[in-house]
Amino acid sequence: MSILKAVVELLLDPDGPSVEAAADRHFAPGFRQRVNGAWVERRAFLAGMADLRATVERATITVLDELVDGRRYAERHRIDLELRDGARVRREVFVFAERDADGRFVRIEEASVAAAGEEVSVAAGEDA
Repeated sequence: MSILKAVVELLLDPDGPSVEAAADRHFAPGFRQRVNGAWVERRAFLAGMADLRATVERATITVLDELVDGRRYAERHRIDLELRDGARVRREVFVFAERDADGRFVRIEEASVAAAGEEVSVAAGEDA
C-alpha cells in the first residue's frame, strides 16, 4: 500500500468507494496522523478527507521518493490541488509512517511546505 494509492482512492474517485470504505482499506482502525506537529485522530482525519473530496476538482500527485522497510514507510511527494472555487494549492509533503501486518497505515507523521514558486506568508513574530 502506498500514500499515492490511498490519496487517489480517498480524494479523487468520487464514484468509487465512500471515504470510510477507502479509509478502511488503507488505514488501520486506530489510525492517527500528525500533520506539521498537530495530532489528528481517525474520526477527524475522515471528516477532513470527506471535506477535501467535496472541494477538490483535480489533483496531480508526483511521488519523488518512496522507501519501504518492513512496516516502516517513508515517502516524499508534490501535490497540486485545483479546488472547485478556483483556488490552487501546491505543497511538497514529507511522510514517515508505520503500517500493520496487512499493510494498512497505523500512524503517519508528515510535514508539508509550500512547493517551489508558492507564496509563503509568515505572521509577525513568527520565524520563517
